[in-house]
Amino acid sequence: MPRKVIGECKLCNNVKLLCDSHYMPKRLYALLRAWQLKNPNPVTGVGGELKQMSDQYRGHVFCHDCEDLLNKNGEKWVLANIPKDYGSEFPLHAAINRLTPKAAGKNYVLCDVTGEQGFNVKQLVYFGISVFWRGGVHVWKTSTGQRAPSVDLYGEEESMRRFLLGDASLPDTVVLTLDVWPYKKVLQMLYPVLPNHLGGCPRYWFYVLGLLYALYLGNNIPTGARSRSAKDGFVAVDQNAADSVLEYTKHGLKSQRQGPKITEMHEAIAKVRSMTPPKQ
Repeated sequence: MPRKVIGECKLCNNVKLLCDSHYMPKRLYALLRAWQLKNPNPVTGVGGELKQMSDQYRGHVFCHDCEDLLNKNGEKWVLANIPKDYGSEFPLHAAINRLTPKAAGKNYVLCDVTGEQGFNVKQLVYFGISVFWRGGVHVWKTSTGQRAPSVDLYGEEESMRRFLLGDASLPDTVVLTLDVWPYKKVLQMLYPVLPNHLGGCPRYWFYVLGLLYALYLGNNIPTGARSRSAKDGFVAVDQNAADSVLEYTKHGLKSQRQGPKITEMHEAIAKVRSMTPPKQ
């Protein structure tokens, strides 16, 4: 029987019965499981090391009401609009490809998705901010004690908390951007919030099943980031950004810091993909 924990909810700041909360949505791990493999657990990037994890980052952090708020304002919609399996349909990819870009460059397009079919800007922004904020206000651990990478929100914890509660808009010192994966087959990976700071501007990113979010903080946010703010309805398709995630993944796969099950996993994947479907 799950133990009951009474404490201060990190979102509403009230002392209540706390839920067994998850850093990344619990249902996301189910979407990332490869049921064809002997070990179906998803691959997660943890401190530069790739691991297949059945365990999840969790803790008694939010009350039931705030869990419900996080779910209905972002998680539920986002999880319904990302691929359900390797090579399966990606609704947001199809939706953005129907639009006329507001700006374009080499391997890059920027679209205003405000009011466009297939997009819910409020839900996408809320989900992104909620994940970054969660990473900054709690030390998330697995049941075995593995810690998620630390996140410093540089004093913006309260402004982001008030946004998530619906009490305030995001300040100018917080800018969120969003890229939709450009390729038909979406990278089946999960990266929790990781740093990638610019000179004078703190920046973090995370990736889940075709969605690449970035968070810029402070007074030195580049004009280019502000011009593609997700809260203003802008979403990009950026091949260079996607390729950077792929390179980061490849580097992790080649690194000596791979988790012990990664080689076994790749052998299993190769075996599954080499199979030809039976003749009808």
